[in-house]
Amino acid sequence: MSGSLDRGSGVARTIGGSGSRAHHKDLLSSRDGRRLRATLFGVDPGRGQTVTSPRVGVIGARRARSGLGPFVVRELLGAGSEIPCFLSTSGRSRDETAHELEREAGIRARGYLDLKAMLKDEQLDALAILSPHATHAEYLDAALEAGLHVLCEKPLVWGVEDLGALAARLTAGFVDQGLVLFENCQWPYTLAALERLHPGVLDQLPLQFQMALWPSRRGVDMLGDSLPHPLSVLQRIAPGENSIIEDVRFSTTDPDARVTVVRFYYGVGDHRVETEVEMRPSISHPRNVRIAINGRWATRLVSARDYAISFHSDGRSVPVDDPLPLLLGDFVKAISQSPPQPDLDQARRIAHRSKLLGEIVADFQRASE
Repeated sequence: MSGSLDRGSGVARTIGGSGSRAHHKDLLSSRDGRRLRATLFGVDPGRGQTVTSPRVGVIGARRARSGLGPFVVRELLGAGSEIPCFLSTSGRSRDETAHELEREAGIRARGYLDLKAMLKDEQLDALAILSPHATHAEYLDAALEAGLHVLCEKPLVWGVEDLGALAARLTAGFVDQGLVLFENCQWPYTLAALERLHPGVLDQLPLQFQMALWPSRRGVDMLGDSLPHPLSVLQRIAPGENSIIEDVRFSTTDPDARVTVVRFYYGVGDHRVETEVEMRPSISHPRNVRIAINGRWATRLVSARDYAISFHSDGRSVPVDDPLPLLLGDFVKAISQSPPQPDLDQARRIAHRSKLLGEIVADFQRASE
């Protein structure tokens, strides 16, 4: 057997030898072969060509607790992606997830108990990370190592002292590799409907912003459930880099409280937005969230009959396009481009949102002492 050096790539190619063509073909069709093709031929099959049906592996595909797994899977399929596999934590969970996905999304996906095995066996383009908050960073790092795009449930990271530093490192990794990163913050997609309900409400920078939410968790975890929503909206209605949070106050830090209100000022440059977020822990569905800009309220209602979403205020109502398929459609579109189209501004917003969330969490923990 002889070898030659491809001077353009610096990779030794094996030439000749018994069975070498079959071995070479098998290697290039494997997951490791995707990286080899990129090196040998200057083509990254996951990112250098149009991916008509990107293959997305799902972590946390069940509807355990208040998870969105089956709904996300269904909308990813509707947006044109394939869901060949999912990761579970136990054999029982794997079997239950397989049945749930077949029932809710009409697919038969392969279940894995080991992430490394799933990434090795499956030729994936992206991961959907829908697992518990504290596991996100581990899976984001694995996606970076494998060169995969990511849709991640909010909050992006959780359970560490410095959320901002961890988020900054991770988002920088995605930017450096030209990978797409989305955080599942859907509320900015509803702002067009809010403008239809209250014409002109988005014409100027807001002075006041309020949300009333129904998180499924209590205590500090309630903040991770809730605050990415108002923070993501504030980033859109009061845009600007290096926004700050000032004068954070809590009505209570009692984890058993029926209602917790956090108030703060959201600052961009010289502008300040007086912000109030009310959180009422609940596991009931649907949750009729309320949102207001400059005192102009809208209540989000979800029809029990067909799950249609609408905003209501003072006897008026407007339909709201379901934000989940809009967000997932944007994600699939971004990773299907040739080359994929990472949004650098979005990456910065995600990292900064985690930083602001971390500051509020730290204030909550200090107030709880």
